Amino acid sequence: MLEQTSLTTPPAWIDAPLPTGSGAVDQSVALWSALAALGVREAVLAPGSRSAPLVYALAEEGNAQRIRAHVRIDERAAAFTALGLSRQDPAHPAAVVTTSGTATAHLHAAVMEAHHSRIPLLVLTADRPAELREVGANQTTRQAGMFRSLVRLAVDLPAPTAAQASPLELRTAVSTAARALAAATAEHPGPVHLNLSFRDPLVPRPQPDDTRHDATRHDDAAPSISTPSRERIVLTHRTRPAAPSAEPVPVDDRTVVVAGDGAGPAAAEFAAGHQLPLLAEPSSGALRGASLVPRYPALLREVMADPGHPLRPQRAIVFGHPTLSRPVVGALLGAEDVEVIVVDPHLDWPDVARRARLVVPGAVGQEAFPVDEEGRTDRLAAWAKAADGAAGALPRTWQQHAALAVWESCATGDVLVLGSSSLIRDLEQHGGPTAARVIANRGLAGIDGTTAMAGGIALALQAQRVQQVEQVEQVEQAQRVQQAQQSQDIHSNPGRVRVLVGDLTALHDLTGLIIGPEEETPELDLVVVDDGGGRIFSGLEHAAAPPALLRRFFTTPHGVDITAAAAALGATAQQVTPQSLPAALAEPSRGLRVLVVQEMSSGIPRNS
Repeated sequence: MLEQTSLTTPPAWIDAPLPTGSGAVDQSVALWSALAALGVREAVLAPGSRSAPLVYALAEEGNAQRIRAHVRIDERAAAFTALGLSRQDPAHPAAVVTTSGTATAHLHAAVMEAHHSRIPLLVLTADRPAELREVGANQTTRQAGMFRSLVRLAVDLPAPTAAQASPLELRTAVSTAARALAAATAEHPGPVHLNLSFRDPLVPRPQPDDTRHDATRHDDAAPSISTPSRERIVLTHRTRPAAPSAEPVPVDDRTVVVAGDGAGPAAAEFAAGHQLPLLAEPSSGALRGASLVPRYPALLREVMADPGHPLRPQRAIVFGHPTLSRPVVGALLGAEDVEVIVVDPHLDWPDVARRARLVVPGAVGQEAFPVDEEGRTDRLAAWAKAADGAAGALPRTWQQHAALAVWESCATGDVLVLGSSSLIRDLEQHGGPTAARVIANRGLAGIDGTTAMAGGIALALQAQRVQQVEQVEQVEQAQRVQQAQQSQDIHSNPGRVRVLVGDLTALHDLTGLIIGPEEETPELDLVVVDDGGGRIFSGLEHAAAPPALLRRFFTTPHGVDITAAAAALGATAQQVTPQSLPAALAEPSRGLRVLVVQEMSSGIPRNS
């Protein structure tokens, strides 16, 4: 198990590495040591030569005990795996490491999602030194600042001296690492980019007094390249930002609460505290409480189309990032007669319709009039009943039945990751409350990296559960009976990470299924609803396009046997029908499992 480092009590200094024969490796050892001391626990690396110093330094004994390394062949999968690790434990953000050149470009989508979702992420890209830039050197491009508009900090760290990093170069690397982690986890969390220049040699070289690297070594263990140092490097630590203060906002009988992506329990607590209708997206983290109005989109469309509707709100208080529903984003938040108040501590608050009258960092409700408790209860009941009726009148597709089967299979302790297209909208329209944690990449609502991101979440959860078990096993003898029961509970109900995506989203991240034989496999169920293309376009304005044009350029049928493709990439894969999906989900599973759902007609998959 990795040694855990607390962010609240970091050391005041770290040991400087003794010379390794490579300034690049010296600097990398110091960089990882600083990050580990400040709480970084996970790193995802893609293969490459220019980034080799970071590999050798991470394999150094002290760093390897504190930072868990994961290897991914594809840089985009590596970046989204790191994003998932960071999303699960943002207080300890993960790092993604690539070599120079085009490898860095594959990180861009994950950096964009981290920026818009406000997820801390450390991006470490190796680069050529200054003398090899802009002269046609191999695998050398303009990496410095390439993510500048998306990151909280961008540093182009100069290459250290070739044979041995100087004390100033080591202090610079450590100070930069501390500043980067502080920026990533600060008041406006997000990605940071360290572009690290390295000169040859890129590998440690035997020192005259160092017999640990002699030619007779035949084992596969990583060579130790650092010993307890005779010097120390000051380690800067920035205190954590304080929680935002709450400010009074007006509420009354005609107020509703909107919980967008990432709103969290604060939205549910606010709505319940004032008995206000809560309109919560699946990935809001607020699908709970007596104020929740499940299955609201169809009703809201009716309400906002009728200025005289008895349920029409006059005020909307917005938590999180609403993105899914046009009745919410356009009709409700864009209505001239609805006052919009946004609760967000950051300057990039969501306000797509540009109608927000007030933005507050935190909210406490202030009633405009004496509260009619019975009237509030009746109004909530009217919202819930009308929403059920409007949703129940809609036709159900087999894809929606499949989505609901996954939704209803999730329980307390489970994590459900949703793709960003039709299925999450199906669940917004038809899903009820859930005790599971629901996550989606709604920062940009892209389909990139969904499987890899979910894999990162699963790996983080697995590490947390191992730590829980180890803590249980370390109790005193007098507590062993009670703690053994707790250990049994941890193992018997560990929770499961499930991913629900469409076929195009699954195909877009097939490399997310590639887990090398020496890597830890995420405990993950990937449920793919395969209807032969992008169904979401049939619900947009493009549905009016000529059928041939809609099919070829928007729906984009693929003709891929996803079950076979997943199996070829090493996953356990099987094809199921919407009817057999609940039973398949109920079966115990280990490792990476792919369930491909297709509607069957006479044994032939039928796409819609």
